[in-house]
Amino acid sequence: MANNDIIDTIKDAWNGLSSDQKTIAGVLATIDTVGKAFALRDLARTNSKRVRGPKWLWTPVIGAVNTLGWVGYFVIGKKR
Repeated sequence: MANNDIIDTIKDAWNGLSSDQKTIAGVLATIDTVGKAFALRDLARTNSKRVRGPKWLWTPVIGAVNTLGWVGYFVIGKKR
């Protein structure tokens, strides 16, 4: 599948959503973006002794593993 086909498919799917569905998608995307930013900021400011595992490993996990990455950091990665 060519890149243009993929883009067209995504556009068609987006255009098929109702206004309420688009609003919900936007709100969820915003929450996810803010959560990632907050987790990365917290990771940068937290002493490495208060983090389970190496900090360098948590950075891509937070950034690349969608919502589970930053939620996992706060639930599993950060010591209380």
